[in-house]
Amino acid sequence: MTIDDDDKDLFRRAVAGAKPLSQQPMKITAQPRPQKRPTGKNPLPAKESNVSGEDLAIGDPLSFLRKGVDPRLLKKLRRGDILPQAELDLHGHTVSEARLILQQFLAHCREDRIQCALIIHGKGWRSERFKPVLKNQLNRWLPGFPEVIAFCSAKPKHGGSGAAYVLLGQNIYNNRLPKNSR
Repeated sequence: MTIDDDDKDLFRRAVAGAKPLSQQPMKITAQPRPQKRPTGKNPLPAKESNVSGEDLAIGDPLSFLRKGVDPRLLKKLRRGDILPQAELDLHGHTVSEARLILQQFLAHCREDRIQCALIIHGKGWRSERFKPVLKNQLNRWLPGFPEVIAFCSAKPKHGGSGAAYVLLGQNIYNNRLPKNSR
C-alpha cells in the first residue's frame, strides 16, 4: 500500500496543532508486597478516627490539619509549595496490606527525616459502587499517626484526587517550615 501526496497533506493538516509528548522519563514506583501478613494486632497507633465522619466519593478532596498547627502549612501543602521527598504507591494492595505498608513507609520517613511524602491511593474507579476504598482508609488512618501534621489531595501533576501529600512533623518546629521550604 502506498501513501499518496493527498493523504500526507490531509494528515499534516489534521495534526497541525498537536504538540509532541514530553520525552521525560515516567516515574513508576513499585512497592513490594509485605513479607508477613498482619496478625490480629492493630499495627496502627490507638488513635484512629475518620476525619470527615463520612466516606469520600471519587472526586472529593482529602484535607486534614492537626489541631494547634498553623493553617498556613495546609495552604502551602495544597498549593504544592512543599515538594514530596518520598513516594508510596498503594495501587493493587488489599486494605490489610496497605495498612501494614503505610506503617512501614511512615517509619522509614521518620528515620530519614522526610518532611513531605506523596501517597498514591488511586481514585477508586474500579472499586465496588465507585467508592474509593484506600482513599477512605487513609483518611481514617493518617490522623492516628502523631507525626502526621497535615494531609491533602495532591496537585494534578502528582495524581490529583488519587494521591495525597502528607506533611510530617519531625521537621516542623513551632509550626514553621524549615528555611529551605519557605
